[in-house]
Amino acid sequence: MIDASKQRWAIVAVVHYLTLFFLGQANHYLAPLGIQIFALGMLLSFSALELTYKQGLLSLLPIALFLDSKSPLPFGFSLLFIAALYTLAHIARSRVRREISASRFATSILLNIAAFLGYTIAAARSLGSESLHLGPLALNLLAGLLVVALLNRIYFDCQTGTLSLFGIDLAAEQRQAR
Repeated sequence: MIDASKQRWAIVAVVHYLTLFFLGQANHYLAPLGIQIFALGMLLSFSALELTYKQGLLSLLPIALFLDSKSPLPFGFSLLFIAALYTLAHIARSRVRREISASRFATSILLNIAAFLGYTIAAARSLGSESLHLGPLALNLLAGLLVVALLNRIYFDCQTGTLSLFGIDLAAEQRQAR
């Protein structure tokens, strides 16, 4: 029998994929308005704050490869960039009270801004900056931050609830670790 506790990264990765699917659908319908939702910080934040380093990285690697396949940036950029952001967030998590939703929220917002800026700068360097305009970039950043602000708590609760269906209680594990 497979121990779900050791495979929690796969469960989290599946929920990450579902989140990307729904955000992709929202982006499809918002495209005529010129709005694209970017919420990678929320996914990074959950993996960095709630999982061990190895399990969090494993949960994000398939997502990074999926984003690499969709991005016009050089293959491997998303993988390296997401791994770097995740590592920084995981190192900084010792300074964050993970059980407080405000710290989860702030971490998600900061990671989303960092990821958005990183992808924007990479696109400007790789694809040329003449196609990037400040107005649409600001609108997309604002839309992404609004979505993260509205859905962050729901996303964390959904991930925790999904893990609890498999008998994994993150809150109890964090209390025992202290």
